[in-house]
Parts: sequence; C-alpha cells; structure tokens
Amino acid sequence: MCQDRVMKLLIFGFIAGFLLQESSPHPASSSLSKERRGGTTAEEDDYNYDDEDEPSKELGTNDVNGADLNTMLLTKNHTVETEINDTVTLPCRVTNPQNNTIVMWFKTTTLLYVRDNKHSKDPRLSLGSDYSLTIQNVNVEDDSIYKCIVYPVNKSAYITLKVRGPPYNVMITHGNNDHTNRNLVIQQRDRKFIIHCRASGFPTPLISWSFRGKHLDENHAKQTGINIRKEFLEIHDVKPHHAGDYECLAQNGIGEPVSAAVNVQIKSRVVLIGPSEDDSSASPPDDKEAMPSIAKHIDYLNTAIGDTAELVCLYHSDPTAIKIQWFRGDEPLHDSAKFTISRDHHNHHMRTRLTVKDVEQKDLVTYVCKITNNLGEAMAKTTLGLLPGAAHLANFSYSDGLLHTIWRVRSVQPLSDLQILYKGENTKYTTIDATISEQNKEENGDFWNIKRSIRLPEGEWFITARAKNTEGWAYTETVPLQFQIPGEVSLENRAPGGSSGASIRQVSSASLAVLVLLAVLRRMH
Repeated sequence: MCQDRVMKLLIFGFIAGFLLQESSPHPASSSLSKERRGGTTAEEDDYNYDDEDEPSKELGTNDVNGADLNTMLLTKNHTVETEINDTVTLPCRVTNPQNNTIVMWFKTTTLLYVRDNKHSKDPRLSLGSDYSLTIQNVNVEDDSIYKCIVYPVNKSAYITLKVRGPPYNVMITHGNNDHTNRNLVIQQRDRKFIIHCRASGFPTPLISWSFRGKHLDENHAKQTGINIRKEFLEIHDVKPHHAGDYECLAQNGIGEPVSAAVNVQIKSRVVLIGPSEDDSSASPPDDKEAMPSIAKHIDYLNTAIGDTAELVCLYHSDPTAIKIQWFRGDEPLHDSAKFTISRDHHNHHMRTRLTVKDVEQKDLVTYVCKITNNLGEAMAKTTLGLLPGAAHLANFSYSDGLLHTIWRVRSVQPLSDLQILYKGENTKYTTIDATISEQNKEENGDFWNIKRSIRLPEGEWFITARAKNTEGWAYTETVPLQFQIPGEVSLENRAPGGSSGASIRQVSSASLAVLVLLAVLRRMH
C-alpha cells in the first residue's frame, strides 16, 4: 500500500513537472528551437529527425525528470515493406528500461498501446516483450506511419509501413462526386469539365486514360480536344463528340490492372417551336434528350485471311435510335452470307455487332458504325487488317534498378519483333528489342505476352512499344506511359495512410502525459 502511494506521488510529480515545463516560457538559447529552426513550425516537428534520437550531452547522469540517460531508444526512423496477408513486426528497441519507462505506440494519431495496455480493438495487433508491435494478416489498410514513443526520455521513432499489393479503390470523380461506372451528364453550355481518377496501392499506381476504347495518347487527345494531366482529364470546349465512355486504368505491376469508367453524356437544350413564351402551358425543353454517342469501339482489329472477324460498337441513344447502320467504306451493309448485324445490351450499354465471315483481302478496309436518332447521329470507324494490334503494358515491377515489363499484343500471325521505346523528359526515344518465341503465345487465343527488363536510373520516364508480325509493323503504337523511378524513400514526402495533403499532428507532451497517467493509474488499480 505504501509503495502504491509512493508510486502515485512520483507519477504526479512527473506529470506536474511536464505540465509546468510545457506552460513556462523557454529561456533564450544560443541555438534556435525546433519550432523556428529552418523556418519550420511545431506542426511540422514530427518530420524533423536530425537530432531527435540523440541523447542529450548537456545533462548529467539524470535529466530534469529523473530519468536514467542510459535508457535510450535505438530504433531509427525507417521504412518497412511487406506483402498482403504477411505478418510484420515493427521494432522499438529500448536499452536499459527502468521501472518508470513507458512505451507508447501510435498509428498516425490513433493510440494503440501504452505499456502493455492495448487501446485498439484490432485482434491482429500484439505487443512483444521487447516493445515491438506485430501485425498479423496484413491488409492494405495497415499501410500507414507508426510511431513508437519512449517516456520519460521523450524519444520517438517513426516507422513507415508500405504494403505491396495491386491497385484498389480506383474511382473517377467529377467535382466532389463519385461517378465510377455511372453516367455523368454534362451540359454543353457549361463549356468545360474535369474528371479525376484516383487509385490507392503500393507501389503507386500509374494512371492512363482511354476514350471510346482507344488509348488517349498525345496526338489522339489533341485531335479530340482533350487535355490529359496524369490522373486528370480536362475538356475546355465541350462538343457533342466528347460524349462516350472514358476509362481510367490503374496498374502498379502487382496483380491485374484495375479500371474504372464513366459514361459522359453531352446534353444541349432543344429549341421548341410552338406556343409563345407567355403561354404557361408550354412544356420546358427536355434536357435528357441528346444526340447519340458512341461509348466504346476498337480503332484497329487484327485478323487473318479466312478467319471470322467481329466488330463492335457500344452506344447510348436517348431518344431511341431510329437507324443502326454499318458501312464498308461508303457501301451500306445488310445481313447476308458474308455479313451479320446484331443488336443487344452489354454492361449497361446498347451494342451493335458486325460479323465478317471468311475474311478476304478486299475485306481489309475501314468499317463505319452509324447510330441515328431524331436529334442527330454518331459514327465510329474500325479498320480490319493483318498487322498486329497495339502493344499494351499488362504488368510491371521495379527492383535493383531494373524496370520489369510484360507487354500484351493481339496477333493471329506469328510475332517477329517487339520494340520498346523509352525517353526522359527532355530526351529522344531510345529503342531496345525484346526476344520473342512461340512460347510467348497464349494457348487458347491470339494474344502474345512478352517480357523485357530495362535498366533505368531515378527520374521520370516515358515508355511505349510497337510490335511486328509476319505482315509488318503494328498499325498503332501503345500510348506512352509515364513512370516515376523511385530514389531514396523520404518520409517527409509520404502522407500518412496514403492520403495526400495530410500530415501527422504532433500530440502535445501535456496530452501524452495525461494519457500516461491514466494508463498507469488504471494499471495500478
């Protein structure tokens, strides 16, 4: 009982000293305080690590709070990488802990442990006898910054946990609203709209855009009046031809790429000719009606002589389409022994398909699908040919200075070459070749998967590729993808929990002292 009272008095004395130290003005010193050093603020103090873990050289054997200076936190700020479903242990190495030594764990600002008192309901968390924090069955939500604090020496270490996994939470927003896999109605009179694709994951996912099934490279974007800024897509002069499906593809080299889409509908008011403006019985124009729009189609389709080819157009039309037509050049097509035209629904779109049977040389031309309603028409072109399709980046990873890539190409004919072209921000493209054999072809399909590693230093790089089969080089190149090759991992540049613009708010010493007091008193009772 007497020992309990002595312990309580010691703790109250420790807390009181802390609070007084916090509230009293700091004396002038020959060196600047952390709040003013280098122009930083107290709010940024969590990211100033130069001398935080160094023991004081100005004090004697004991500091002002009576803590033994031989008690030290040896763990330094560092980053730990792990995989989904793994078990990871975050260290907090303390030398010569005393009876009054208290270790606390935080996930950003969420308290997890005070000594061995657990403040989290997560059953996957456990504390080791050496103060280490273990997380079992790691998931993407564990990706964060963890903080180990040792009192009363008041030392801390920051451990950034990065969880490697495929992209997730891929979404497309307009303003503050989520339009992922939904319709987005834009009034033409608004003139401008911006959509944003965001994705979580480590490594940071790369974002690329497609419009109506075609990659938005620089040339195609300029031709259609679309401006691409990494994860942002902007249109500054809205036109009816901007209607259609916009697809955002997120990939980081782990697992399959993940995509999200939004169907943009461009609406314009219809001027009605009829009752005068003062006729209250007149019905307002219906903003829901618009010209048809092609949501998705393929620009180029690889085939072979004697094969059957299927061309597809996904479209929207409100009011209902009154004509759905296919043309070979200027020649209208109809159901016959050679051609079959069908209509159905696919993924919330209306769809029309043209099947070309027993492909001949004369069939290797451009085909047009045309949708007409009472307000106008929309058209899309697809070229049928023997050249390979565009090379698409199916997967990539980065390790030991090498960017490992896997490219996917559609070609009925055998592939003979694949060239990968890469360049820096202000340099010309450098070309490297990939080795191809029949082993690269999928067993039950016309797709080829080709691997190639590229040694790239830290910095920003643009990479594209083109394929060659027995008929020649591809009709189109893949859209150049932008890569940011990482250098040293910097904790200062990492936002907690993967969110941008956030920072760890330092918990004041007084608040921590109160938490410590409550936890210890609860322990004593």
